[in-house]
Amino acid sequence: MQLTKHFSLEELTVSQAAARSGISNQPSPEVLDNLTYTATQMELVRDLLGAPINVNSAYRSPEVNKLVKGAKNSQHVEGKAVDFISPSFGTPRQIVEKIKGSNIVYDQLIHEFNSWVHISFTKQGSRRQTLTIDSNGTRTF
Repeated sequence: MQLTKHFSLEELTVSQAAARSGISNQPSPEVLDNLTYTATQMELVRDLLGAPINVNSAYRSPEVNKLVKGAKNSQHVEGKAVDFISPSFGTPRQIVEKIKGSNIVYDQLIHEFNSWVHISFTKQGSRRQTLTIDSNGTRTF
């Protein structure tokens, strides 16, 4: 099922951890609504970058989130977060710099382990928080 021009439900719910463990990773109707909003916002990111986006992780059912040792309050569980790269655009650091300097309204934008970008969206009360997470801990980007 296509949620937006460039993002499908399958792409935002695929989980190798879930498949290996036989765990369902199908969203509830409420989470599907959040995923649709997230996909719409990711279209803005794709337009800003001018390049395709490779999604590493988006929705995680509570069981999958626990399995992968995700944060207890992870926005992935709510369908509000995406971990991604865009090799055609540049490095994760360059992606974060580009999004941070744009008018895209995000809740959190995280440069993670210099390997991928985490971005989350909320319909209200976006913090526009930009962080780095690596072996030295969490800090402002």
